[in-house]
Amino acid sequence: MRKTALVLLTFLGIGLFLWAQQPTGFTGSREVVLSQKTLIGDQILPAGTYKVTHVMEGAEHIMVFTQNKKEFRVKCNLEPIEEKVQFTKYRYDSVSGQQVLDSIEFRGDTFRHVFAK
Repeated sequence: MRKTALVLLTFLGIGLFLWAQQPTGFTGSREVVLSQKTLIGDQILPAGTYKVTHVMEGAEHIMVFTQNKKEFRVKCNLEPIEEKVQFTKYRYDSVSGQQVLDSIEFRGDTFRHVFAK
């Protein structure tokens, strides 16, 4: 009985440890369409369709925008949202006539990706 309880507690501890180590952000990839060249973080991305993935580099969140084998890596911060996002939202600003993407909320997520400036 004691061995069984010890084994169960060990598996529970390992499971909690692995769960805590998983990166926040989405898994898999998403598609983003930019209608014109857009400043995201410190990079200007040409207009077009991008495959977007979320990766961790140490403690930093990175959004990887890929188009025709060309990669753009942009740091982002996650801000929690109380409810799941019903549809994908892009938040833009305009700086000196340049379109700037400030953040993205992907449908089904519970957080906002805010790009570092």
